[in-house]
Amino acid sequence: MNDLPTAARLPELAGALPAPAAQRQRRISLRATGVLAILALIALATVMVASAFLFRGAVQSHLMDLEAAHGRYEGLLEQRQEALRAGADRARVEAVDLQLRSAFEERLALLNATRHYIDGSTVTIATLAWIGITSIGALAVLFFARLAGDINTVRARALAILTGDRSAGRPLARSDELRELGDAVDSLAAALSKREQALAVERRHVMHQEKLATIGSMAAGVIREIGNPIAAIDGYARALLEAQKASPAPAPQPDDESSGVRPILQETARLIAITREINRLAAAPAAQWQLASLNEVVTQGLALLRYEPRLENVKVHTELDPMLPALNCCADRLVQLLLNLVINAADATSGLPAHTARVEINTRAAEGGIELRVDDNGCGLSPEVQQHAFEPLFTTKPAGKGTGLGLPLCRAIAEEHGGRISLQALPQGGTRAAVWLPLDHQPAQ
Repeated sequence: MNDLPTAARLPELAGALPAPAAQRQRRISLRATGVLAILALIALATVMVASAFLFRGAVQSHLMDLEAAHGRYEGLLEQRQEALRAGADRARVEAVDLQLRSAFEERLALLNATRHYIDGSTVTIATLAWIGITSIGALAVLFFARLAGDINTVRARALAILTGDRSAGRPLARSDELRELGDAVDSLAAALSKREQALAVERRHVMHQEKLATIGSMAAGVIREIGNPIAAIDGYARALLEAQKASPAPAPQPDDESSGVRPILQETARLIAITREINRLAAAPAAQWQLASLNEVVTQGLALLRYEPRLENVKVHTELDPMLPALNCCADRLVQLLLNLVINAADATSGLPAHTARVEINTRAAEGGIELRVDDNGCGLSPEVQQHAFEPLFTTKPAGKGTGLGLPLCRAIAEEHGGRISLQALPQGGTRAAVWLPLDHQPAQ
C-alpha cells in the first residue's frame, strides 16, 4: 500500500489558506495599548505635578503680596501711635487713620482673594484628578472587558474545533495579536477540514482497493473453476475433430465453416484467452516506483476497461506518441488515474445517441515532461462545475452513480507524482482532462 498521497501535501494545504492577520497592517497592538496606558498615567501624573507647582507658585505670590500689605499696615499703625505720642494735631491723625483704613482694606481684600484662589485651585485640581483617574479607570474596564470577551470567543472557537466544528468563526472586531490568534484558529480549522477531506478520499480509496483485491481473488478462484470445464470441452471438441478426420465416411472438412466442431474450438480458445487475461489483471500490481512507459499504462488501463458496461457504446480512440521517454512513477496509481478519467468521460457521453459517443486518449511530450489528455464529446463543463470539480464529495451524477471522489483522487495522484491536472471545456463541445507529469520526480518518503 502506498503512503498517503496527501501526507506530503499538508504544508501546501496550510500554505494555500488565506493569509492571517499578521500579514495585514495592524492599527495598534496589545503591547502598544499597554505602552499608551502607561504614557497616559505618566501624562496625568505630570499634569497633576505641574498643577501642584503652579498652585504653589501662585499661593506664594499671593502670600508675598499679603505680607507686603500687612507690613504697610503695621508701618501706618506705628506712625499713628507715634503721632499720638507726639501730640500731633487732629488733622494729621485723621490722615494717618485714613491711610490705615485703606491699608487694612487692602490686606483684607488680598486675604479674601488668596482664600478664594486656594479654594478654586483645590477644586480644579481635585476635579482634574477625578476626571483623569475616572477616565483611565473606565477605559481600562472597557478594554479588559472587551479583551476578556474576545478571549472567551477564541476559547469557544477552539473548543468547537475539538468537537468537530470546522466552520469559519466570526472575525474579531480588532486588529492586534488577539485577532491574529483568532485568524490562526480559523486557519487551523480550515487546514483540519482539508486534511479530513483528503483522508476521507484516501480512506475510500483504500476501501476500494481492498474491495478490488477481494473481487480479484474471487475472480481468480472462479476462473480456475471455470477453466476446468472449458479445458474439458476443448479436449472433447479436439477429440471429435480428430475422429472426424479419421472416419472413412464422408464428413465435412475441418476447415469447412459448416463443421460443428470448429466453432466450438474457436469459442473455447476465446474463453481460454479471456480467463488468462482476467487472471493477469486480477494479480496484485506492483506498487513500487520505477521507470515505466505512459503508453503501457494507457494500454493496461484500457485492457481493464475492456469489459466495462459504460464503455459498451463508446468509441475509444488512442493516439500515443511512440517516442515518449520513460518516467519515474507508480504505474498502478497512474492506471487508477486513467480509469477514473475515462469512466468520467464515458459518463459524460451517456446522453448521446447510440454509437456517437467518443473518447480520445493521447499522450505527448510537453513542457519538460509528459502530458496525458482524455477528451470526450459529452455534455461539457459549466463554469460553476469546473470551479468545484476537484472538491471532495462534489458530484453532478445522480445519487448512487458517483461519490465525488474520482477527480480529487486524480489530483492527489498527479500531485503525488509532482504533476498537475486541469479540466477545460472544448470549443466543439465536451471536456478535456489534461494531466502533466515530470520525468524525474522523486517520491516523497
